[in-house]
Order: sequence, then C-alpha cells, then structure tokens
Amino acid sequence: MVAKLVETKMEDGLVILMLNNPPNNLLNNEFLDSIHKNIINSESSGARALLFISKLKHFSAGADPEFLSRSRSNEDPMKLINIIENAKMPTVAAINGAALGGGFELAIGCDFIIAADTSKIGLVESSVGLMPLAGGVQRLVERIGMVRAKEMSMFGRRYDAKTLEKWGLINIVVPEIQLHDSALSFAKQLASGPTIALKEIKRIANFSSKYGIKRADKEMETSINKVLNSSDAKAGISYLSDKNQNIIFKGK
Repeated sequence: MVAKLVETKMEDGLVILMLNNPPNNLLNNEFLDSIHKNIINSESSGARALLFISKLKHFSAGADPEFLSRSRSNEDPMKLINIIENAKMPTVAAINGAALGGGFELAIGCDFIIAADTSKIGLVESSVGLMPLAGGVQRLVERIGMVRAKEMSMFGRRYDAKTLEKWGLINIVVPEIQLHDSALSFAKQLASGPTIALKEIKRIANFSSKYGIKRADKEMETSINKVLNSSDAKAGISYLSDKNQNIIFKGK
C-alpha cells in the first residue's frame, strides 16, 4: 500500500496536515497538488485552524531537482503560498529538521511559525544559481524588512531558529522533543477561539499589509458587522455580564 503524501487528522476543529513525501519532503507537482487539495478539503470540512507538520526527519528540504528542471514559465510557483495565505482560518507551520528553499516558503505562507531549536532554515536558491520562486523574497521584506530579506535571499545561508526568532520571522522556538506537543497546543488554542473574529483579524491584517492602513480602516466596516453579529461575540459579551458562566466559542 502506497502511503499518502499528506496525511490528515482532525482534532477539536483543528486539521493537522502531516507532510509525508520520503525521504525529505522534497516538493514536486504531485506533493504540492496533494497539499493544495487537502487545504481545500479542510476548509470545506469546517476546520477552524490548520497545522502543517512533518512526519519525517525534515519539514521540507526544498524542491525536487527533477521538478525544477521540468518547471515551465507559464506555471504559477506562487499558487500554493497564496492559497495558504488566503486560507479562511489561522495557519501554523511546525518546523523540524531542515526547512529550505520552497519548503521554507511554504512555512512563510502560514500565519505562525513554531520551530525546533535544532532546525536549520533558509532560502538557499542563490547557492545553486536560482532565486526563491514561490514568493519568499517579497514576503521576507514584509516580515523582517528589506535588509534582512536581501541577506537571507542573496547569501543562501542556513540559519538557526533562535536567530530567526530574534528577527521576528519565527514566533516560538522550542526544544525538538517538545515541538509536536507545543505546536498542537498552540494550534488548538486558535481552533477553539472565536472563529469569525480570528478570520476577520487575519483578513484585515493581510489587507492592511497589501493596501495600507487607510484602505484597511474602510474595510473594517464589513469586519465589524460580521464579528458583532456572530454567536461567538454574543457569547463573549454575555460572559462580560456574568463571569460565573464559562465562555465557549462555537465558531459561528
């Protein structure tokens, strides 16, 4: 029996996407298509958060060389990272081992990154005469500024997780043995939160990053109405009036 390239599990509204393309989760068309389909399926199944985690030694060591040699100029290498960024729920990447090139770009598309203290991370394409193809350069500029983005992309080095945490690229660094449990706890907290509010926070943050604060201020009108009319908001407001009751967000 052939193992699935991406295995999925749902726990308490959290969909866990387990990357499983031996030996190093190298990216190719089949693997990327599988990730894509599982994200779409997760959204339609009512997932409230997504966690990307590897079943192997590495999160992803980058693109399969054969895949790169067959790539065509009319293909959109940024398709997947855009799908992850625009997912209508919080997304978390848990990095173990190596997250290099396109493998790291996949993680950059997520809202949050948790990494093992032993992981090695970088956009290494320039070391073999390439550039990051999936949108990593511009997203690094957005996250850590132009100077650091140029450094990471031009030198093609592998960085330790603690350094990238200091730069603001990684949210949390944990001992390798704790990565799975820490990432699961972090992602489950998002999955159990007020789904509509978190969705709108993500949407407004992304919108503001792309179009600026003034346009985001206008866009807020739509978000405010959606959030205030949600059952989660009503449960929260009720809790403020009577703190003897528990507050449970149902994601509606």
